[in-house]
Amino acid sequence: MLANMGRVPASMKQIAAEAGVSMMTVSRVLRDEASVAPKTKALVLSIAARLGYKRNRLVRGMQSGRSGIVALVVPCGHVMSPSIMAGAYDYFNEKDRIMAVDLVHGNLGEQAFAEQVKVINRLLETRVDGILLLPVNEAASPLYFKEVVERKIPLVLVDRNTTHFAADFVGTDDFAGGREAARVLVKNGCKRAVLVSTGDIVSTSRMRVQGFRAGLAEFGLAPTGEIIAPNFTANAELIDQELAKYKGQFDCVFGVADSLAISAWRSCQSMGLKIPEQVKVVGFGALDVSDPGIVLSSFDQDPYQIGRNAAELLMDRIESEATGDLPAATTILTMPRFVPGASCAAV
Repeated sequence: MLANMGRVPASMKQIAAEAGVSMMTVSRVLRDEASVAPKTKALVLSIAARLGYKRNRLVRGMQSGRSGIVALVVPCGHVMSPSIMAGAYDYFNEKDRIMAVDLVHGNLGEQAFAEQVKVINRLLETRVDGILLLPVNEAASPLYFKEVVERKIPLVLVDRNTTHFAADFVGTDDFAGGREAARVLVKNGCKRAVLVSTGDIVSTSRMRVQGFRAGLAEFGLAPTGEIIAPNFTANAELIDQELAKYKGQFDCVFGVADSLAISAWRSCQSMGLKIPEQVKVVGFGALDVSDPGIVLSSFDQDPYQIGRNAAELLMDRIESEATGDLPAATTILTMPRFVPGASCAAV
């Protein structure tokens, strides 16, 4: 049996009595305020540690008006969610914050959107101090965020930005990544590119396409064709059919997501095209692929760092909200890094 099992937790009153100071002084020490003499602070902390004092987060939250809880809302179908989650958690853990995670089923679509709205309302009822959100609907009306804004809950969008609402955003420089993909392919001798995208459905696809087109234009080129898939998965048959129409007319494929690029790779193989000798393929995301026959050249977005950056920005906003000094919306973008594989060499 543990020696301290059943022991009543120490109170601030006990610590104050033993240290010979006021409860207010103990409170200041435990809040790590700088107004306490170092010697007194060391004494109070040593007594608190010996007595096994544990702060009551509920009471502290009632006193400060904060719960000490921050929330991360991500779609479980999004490939970067686990790494974003890890980065955010590590930062919040360092800051002694509790991170609540809510997963939304699906990645896009009306059902996922409706579920995400319910999740946000539930978090507001929990009185979270701030929210990190990876939206499932970028075109959502500002009414989607109405209650968050009215309650002055700090909100940071992650990976996907919104088109109708000015909010803090942390993600990837998708335009620069698309532009770099064009440069890498052209420098590898490619001149006839086929784009595989999801069209305008999400900002990540839209910006990568714009960047890729701009990059080709710098070399006096334009895409040979573009295949628009309805989502990021389950597009194999569509890509097979559409890519077959361009057989003999293209020498490279840029997929705005690894899943699309992998489908294009397999389509090329089914047509008897050799990779990378006849067709070079570049994706986006640098995912771990279970198929040992596919070592895709891609762009690493460093989602772990995106999660950390988003968490740090949210903490800044929470602290700014407490002082009433709220700055304008901020955007933090990371530059994706090209990771060469078997489908296209680095240049």
